[in-house]
Amino acid sequence: MAEAKRIAEIRIVNFGFLLKQNPTPLLQEELYHAIKLHAEALDSPDIRQFIPDLNASHAQLGKHWARVYADMLTTASLSWDIYLFERFLRLKLLEDYVGEPYEVNDRMLSLAECTAKQDMRHLTGVTGEDNTTSDEEYREHVVFPLEESKLDRAHVERKLRAVAARRGCPGSDIQPLIDARDWAKLAAVLTSDQEIILKLTQRSVCPVGISEKILTGINRIQNKYFASLSGPSTFTLASTGYQTSPSPLHSFTSSVYDAIASGFKGNSPSSRAENRSDDRQLLLGEDVSAQSLPLVTKVNLKKME
Repeated sequence: MAEAKRIAEIRIVNFGFLLKQNPTPLLQEELYHAIKLHAEALDSPDIRQFIPDLNASHAQLGKHWARVYADMLTTASLSWDIYLFERFLRLKLLEDYVGEPYEVNDRMLSLAECTAKQDMRHLTGVTGEDNTTSDEEYREHVVFPLEESKLDRAHVERKLRAVAARRGCPGSDIQPLIDARDWAKLAAVLTSDQEIILKLTQRSVCPVGISEKILTGINRIQNKYFASLSGPSTFTLASTGYQTSPSPLHSFTSSVYDAIASGFKGNSPSSRAENRSDDRQLLLGEDVSAQSLPLVTKVNLKKME
């Protein structure tokens, strides 16, 4: 049992150092989960009951890390794709809610068309070399970066399909929903777009000033068409008073404004870097980073027994 505890402590230190390498949001989430799991095991009177889960978590992290950092080209391509999607979403939201026309670049148009082709392929069942190439591009340059960035993949893909339908030309994704009086879809889009702008701002990839402009536009549409909006399926229309389900008046936008007003201090990269040592100290009950624990050793690489 002492050996298992030693391995768990070393892993926590390793996970903490890996967090400093600016991993993808999904990898970061898995690292924090692994730290929490190993810390809970150390606090348990009998760590042996945790060993299968600890080994599984460690193995999954190893596979995930190897996927993201398979080679220099893979990592660079993934980072570039994540940047392109973050930029696309920022500019698309400015178009939809601030009225700034946005014509996508050739690369994003290619990814949009690639995404739209997936629907046609599934509907027609057509196969061939072109479709295989399109499938690979879709998996590697749409699915992979969206999942790693922890953005709402289904929501972003709907935006990409709309872009493909317009052939990349400027156009609103919001006005057609209003014209069609499709309030359920409008509520879903407003809610998802609010969540996206919150994530982008938290990650410092969207300036606060731009976020506030977008949120002002979202709030304007929400206040015009909804008396209340708590989620994609729980809202009250301003004009008819129709309500899908009982809920207290609530605006998600206001909570986003509060988060932006606070400056996201607790989630800023510099703040996370400063707090990681303290986080490990709290998890272990002591500052293991100050101990002479080896980062790469045979005991660290083998499974707990």
